[in-house]
Amino acid sequence: MNRRHHGLAVLARFMRRSFALACVTSLLMTSSTKATTVLQFAQVLATDSVIATASGGVTTLSTTGNADGGGLSIPVVVSNFNGVPEPPGFILFETFVGVHSTNTATSSGGTITQTFSGTIEYTGLPGGLGSNFLTATFTNAVFSGSGNAATLSATAPNVTFTSNQAAFGPDTGMALGFSGVTPPLSISGGSVASFTAQNSGTFSATIVPEPSGLCLASFAAVIGTLAAYGKKRMKNESAN
Repeated sequence: MNRRHHGLAVLARFMRRSFALACVTSLLMTSSTKATTVLQFAQVLATDSVIATASGGVTTLSTTGNADGGGLSIPVVVSNFNGVPEPPGFILFETFVGVHSTNTATSSGGTITQTFSGTIEYTGLPGGLGSNFLTATFTNAVFSGSGNAATLSATAPNVTFTSNQAAFGPDTGMALGFSGVTPPLSISGGSVASFTAQNSGTFSATIVPEPSGLCLASFAAVIGTLAAYGKKRMKNESAN
């Protein structure tokens, strides 16, 4: 093998190794990415309501009965999706599915607390139809509040996300706020009493880029280095 071919072989080996190293490094960097906001929303109309219904010691939270959500959902305006601030007019539909209390409500210092499990969907069409921007499934989420305000929150591993619009890591969290709770919070039959309220919320998670995209981005950096290396190598060989 002449010196020129030998140099090209060395360059090819260096290129393969550098590309592999770049991909591994990118994936490792992704695994350490901190959680960020993946969906933040508020209701479009204050006349829409989350409806709490207490029966037989169990309270269910529902979005049914809202006319502008097809009788199934609440239209909400999204201000942030996948870590990117959104302009006004980004509307999705919020649907509560099987959201119900899972233990006995307690009261301490005027604050009522109870755990809930279920699913909340944010989709392009009412009733969980259309594109799935975010579906949060949770167990033992903590409902807590007093008077006319309350929150519903959960963190990993008690809440998981699915979406066909983005890939989210396991560091998940959700926090919904309920305002205008009417009548004020109370306990009935061992569970949160029936009420209506408006809600807003924030969901957070690590955002996972596509591995192929990571490698290609890293590969571009590698190519720049190799081009400079190859040019210098060929210049030296021509001089010899």
